[in-house]
Amino acid sequence: MRGSYKKRAPSPVYSSPNQLSFEGFETPFEQQLDLNNRWVFLARNIPWDRIVGVYDKVFSSAEGRKPLSGRLVLGSLMIKHL
Repeated sequence: MRGSYKKRAPSPVYSSPNQLSFEGFETPFEQQLDLNNRWVFLARNIPWDRIVGVYDKVFSSAEGRKPLSGRLVLGSLMIKHL
């Protein structure tokens, strides 16, 4: 009997919010964000690079599935508990 094979979606990859960007290039979604919104404010003020660095050290492994993006996991927990 052959085992079933499922093609899974790729894991989201973390990209630093400090990554360089092009001046004047914003997606339509980014243009409509209200900078006074509490979630936008929180996302811009959290030190994601430091937090995700710790998360990646703890959950890095050569075996098994790659871990989810640290920002995705930690952001979900914050939304759940705030």
